[in-house]
Amino acid sequence: MPSISIIDRYLIREIGLTFLATVLVLLAMVLSHRLAGYLSKAASGLLARDSIFLLIGLQASHFLVVLIPLGFLLSIMLTLGRLYRDHEMTALAACGYGPLSVYRAVLLLAAPLASFTAVLSLMVVPLTMDWQFEVLARARKEAEASMFTPGTFREVLNGRHVVYIGALDERELRHVFIQTREPDGDISITTGERGHQETGEDGIRHIVLDHGYRYRGTPGRGDYEVLRFERGTVRVDTAPPRQEWRNRETIATSQLWSSKEPDHIAEFQMRLNSPVQVLVIALWAPLLARSKPREGRYGRIVAGVLIYAINFNLVGVGESWLSHGIIGAGLGLWWVHGVFLLLGLGLLLHHYVGSRGLGLLNPAHWRAGRA
Repeated sequence: MPSISIIDRYLIREIGLTFLATVLVLLAMVLSHRLAGYLSKAASGLLARDSIFLLIGLQASHFLVVLIPLGFLLSIMLTLGRLYRDHEMTALAACGYGPLSVYRAVLLLAAPLASFTAVLSLMVVPLTMDWQFEVLARARKEAEASMFTPGTFREVLNGRHVVYIGALDERELRHVFIQTREPDGDISITTGERGHQETGEDGIRHIVLDHGYRYRGTPGRGDYEVLRFERGTVRVDTAPPRQEWRNRETIATSQLWSSKEPDHIAEFQMRLNSPVQVLVIALWAPLLARSKPREGRYGRIVAGVLIYAINFNLVGVGESWLSHGIIGAGLGLWWVHGVFLLLGLGLLLHHYVGSRGLGLLNPAHWRAGRA
């Protein structure tokens, strides 16, 4: 087995450092957006504040699996693009270090990176997702006690309801006043001496009132409707959690492997998607990164991101087809990876055949190549 050359180590170090910086920036952007969403829910009393940072930490591994292929692509494009613009690749090619030698360095980095992504996707993420759903359910339950403060008004359901609680005895609400904006423009007032919060099996939270009154009408008019009830409910959640995804994301990979259900097959192949993407990107990204000295700094990067976006959307289409049983496990998502393998081979053939013609048959050209 040939030893790793100094140039290989140089390229691996440059691409690797750029990859780490890129992934950390992308991860920080995604987690900050998710943090803002959790803080908004905590401010609305739908989530306990103490659980926010734990939820963010648990989601980091899931987002990392998604971001590693994109970060690897950007690191290759940025590093090799800079070397081409600075004529360093031209100097290396003059010394016999051609495109295939660049592939060697890229693949030496891609192989352990794909293995690391596979461990995260197949083993770590299912465990953290299961833990995350438990923490999220507990945080929603704990938020019930802190959602309403006696003597203050609080908006819920995106401002549709304004709730006032006169007193709070552990989990029992007393002297409840709720103003509601109805879809037809009317205003309704619901009152109750006692009440409590209740979360149904679908995950939607309600305020349940006992022995109360409901008044409905148009402000400025005297024809209000009055209704007396023994028990009434008011919804205070915007939407229930996505229970259908919980079952898929927390299932052990070994169980998915032996399952014949379309949803489980789709989930298993989605877990394999990111590691395979890393290896496929290692094939087509190095040649796409080739740029001329006077070419724009970010032109090739934009092209690479567009290709990745097409790949991402095709994977989504393939996953949907798998989930609904339109295609079988044999075809699965492999047709998407096959398309981009052909793209890589097409770029490779275009590079050699387009520049050397029949010189493709000469092994010396494959070792040196054109920078």
